[in-house]
Amino acid sequence: MNKLRNDSGSVIVFITLMIVLLMVMVGMGLDTGYLTFSRNMGQRAVDMAALAGAAGLAQNNVTAIETNIEQLNATNDYVKSSGNQIDGAVNSVTGVGKNVTLVQYDTKTSTVVAAPVPLSSANAVRVALETTNPYSGASSISAINTPAFLTPLMNLFGGGVSAAGANKVNVSAISTMQALPGLPIALNGCDPAWVGTNATVPWNQSPTPSNNSGWTTYLDNSVSVPDIQALIHKVAACQGTGGVNVGSEICLNNGQQTPDLRELEILIGNNPDGTPKCYLTPVVPSTVTNFNGCGDGIPNNQAGNEILAYAQLCPLAVCGPGVNGNINQTLCDTTKTSPDKKRIIANIKSCNVGDLTVSGLGACYSLRLVRESKAGM
Repeated sequence: MNKLRNDSGSVIVFITLMIVLLMVMVGMGLDTGYLTFSRNMGQRAVDMAALAGAAGLAQNNVTAIETNIEQLNATNDYVKSSGNQIDGAVNSVTGVGKNVTLVQYDTKTSTVVAAPVPLSSANAVRVALETTNPYSGASSISAINTPAFLTPLMNLFGGGVSAAGANKVNVSAISTMQALPGLPIALNGCDPAWVGTNATVPWNQSPTPSNNSGWTTYLDNSVSVPDIQALIHKVAACQGTGGVNVGSEICLNNGQQTPDLRELEILIGNNPDGTPKCYLTPVVPSTVTNFNGCGDGIPNNQAGNEILAYAQLCPLAVCGPGVNGNINQTLCDTTKTSPDKKRIIANIKSCNVGDLTVSGLGACYSLRLVRESKAGM
């Protein structure tokens, strides 16, 4: 007696299973692609916001941080950005905002030393779109909620996946800031009596009585008139010098170079708050009498052409025969005679700047995105 076998309908079951499997595979592909797209667009937004925030931090002003960041919201195009814009506000005392955190960052070890920190201690800005701030523990509820195909499908088949929390994308970025050395001048010592006054800075660059300053392009031995003038114009656009830290040996050259001294006038001006623009000027040992060459090659010996500190110098006028400019000439003393008749009138705010990551040092800062290991960025 033969068994009866009925296979009708088995193909339908097989096809159904294959369709479900294909839908899962397609869903995983779609979700992975969309999540990657969402993360990339969000990362770009927080990267730009962090750089903008660091530019505001350089002004030592939380209002500038907020304004710089929020002006980018009009062009942000990450997923659902219109309903989840980056809030640039941050408390100057606690260092915490909804999306902004003030940070103290060590660039040598690439680590966050402390966060959050008050404005007075910050040298970096962190901007994030996230569920919870890992430093303050605060809940910002601003992670990018990315729609997905697979989540509702799993719910349809009883997967119990929470649509509310399954597709949150967290992105963050930290930007540091460092003041750029500015004026192409090296001071042979910095008189503490100048600090806080509109001091007359002598410009003795001839053998008699002695040199007290020199031209410098910092690490480049080319200090001809065209080289110095090119650097002055780069400084005016905050594009010059790069990071030259205390302890570095720099190249010096003496000589009147009147065209260079006259060109310095383009750096005279005011910040948006009305205060004079300031620039960092290297201070070399007072024992330097021959402003020629690039140092003795011995690091950290506080001799030769080594930078001992930076002076925070705010130029107000350039003075002297053949030099007199068009700005603040009433500050110039026309009775001065050779050999010290060429002068810069400047406000000296400090003679002893050593840390270039402090805010408010000068008109120009370099900004750099850095790695944030705690958030895996």
